[in-house]
Amino acid sequence: MFRVVFSNHINQFGVFAMKMKTILPFGIKYTPMEKLALINFERLPDSIYKGLELQYLNGDKVGKGYRVLAYRNDGYVDMYDDLSLKFDPNEQCNVAEKGLNRHLQTNIANAVFEKVDGCVQISFDFEDLEKRMIHVFIKELRKKKSTPMNLLAPIGSGSEKPSCLPIFFLYNFDFIRRRKTIVDIRFNETALKLDPFPFPFPMNGQLRYYSRYTMESQIIEFIPLDSHVKEIELNEQMQYFEQGIKYNYVKTANGIGLSQIELLQSKKVVINFSPAFVMNNQSGEFSICPSEEMGHIDGIYQVKRNGDRVDISLIPNKGWTSNPYTLITKLILSPKSIFCNWCKHYQYSSVVDLTKMSANAKWMNRNQRNHT
Repeated sequence: MFRVVFSNHINQFGVFAMKMKTILPFGIKYTPMEKLALINFERLPDSIYKGLELQYLNGDKVGKGYRVLAYRNDGYVDMYDDLSLKFDPNEQCNVAEKGLNRHLQTNIANAVFEKVDGCVQISFDFEDLEKRMIHVFIKELRKKKSTPMNLLAPIGSGSEKPSCLPIFFLYNFDFIRRRKTIVDIRFNETALKLDPFPFPFPMNGQLRYYSRYTMESQIIEFIPLDSHVKEIELNEQMQYFEQGIKYNYVKTANGIGLSQIELLQSKKVVINFSPAFVMNNQSGEFSICPSEEMGHIDGIYQVKRNGDRVDISLIPNKGWTSNPYTLITKLILSPKSIFCNWCKHYQYSSVVDLTKMSANAKWMNRNQRNHT
């Protein structure tokens, strides 16, 4: 069972109430990323890079501004932060295949990321680590209606050393249209071409590039490895709050159990454990539930306890169940697609020592093992 400690305090009515201490076995993190664009030129790549990812961040810890992830041909990623962001030299980027190569702060100039009358414009300029000027300008001109989709991005499918389950919920996600769109991508004076849409059919009757974007994203790190096991104090409602996240506990026959994790943002995400997660011999299921239109992620968990040693395992083995609403999204987001299946190959394992309040935890991405 959880180690439970009761303490007295006087509540607002002037009477004694009981507070309870228990253990938080793991947690989640939220990244304040509002916009995301993925720009692909992998078919005819640059000498160093095969794609760029533009992010717009807005949060207290990171600041407000743009970040560019530059995906390298060698499997690593370079991360460029605008001068307006709060630079963290220890920040990692383990969602790429091999992880972070270089993290630099630079001036990201002429940055525009907006959608007007149904047409998107994405543009930015910066100098890369080889002192080359990188220029990106994409502007749609055709105003014919385009129906977007809601997507769980398979960002972590190729990660060799994941530090979490990276959950990128992308709302109203769409692909750049080809007809009448202005595209100007240059590394110094070398022009690059965008990859075409990989599926053999147009979307909404319109030809597309593989480059895509969202003006509303929700980025969650599910059980990051640096979310250490720790003793916490619950309030009278058996809740614990930390950085905009609420952890709900309940009493069970097996001890105090973690029943739900809630992300308290404008678009709430709820993670349910059934039965409630206790540090005792038990198995159960969990589900990660964003807004209804986004679908849900489901998996199983298992806990084995021997004295003060607790072995924990979580596997999102059912993957992502999408909620498509058009014929094209039903084809792209089918149950057999990479979008629905990549996360089911992730596995979290942890060995917790309750005497030292320490944990030896790791994530494994079996997508990589299946490809070897």
